[in-house]
Amino acid sequence: MNRKQRRAAAKVNKENDISDQVAMFQNLPDECLACLKPFDKKDKEMAFTWNVVVKDKDTVRLYCPECWNKAQAAVKEFREEREK
Repeated sequence: MNRKQRRAAAKVNKENDISDQVAMFQNLPDECLACLKPFDKKDKEMAFTWNVVVKDKDTVRLYCPECWNKAQAAVKEFREEREK
């Protein structure tokens, strides 16, 4: 396979990945998984501040910034305790 063919194949794969990610937007929940705070899919600020975790094509989890920060702090504390 020459360079031109590799680049064409990579471009097709990238386009397929993007289309898969856009299709997964339909699976996005309407609320935070932890605190059940509602999520507005049309709010640009929410789209940039909330965190989405995708485990597989069927599992999409959504977390508000407050719950995400609490979870990150808990993980950090756990790692620090484990190191001691």
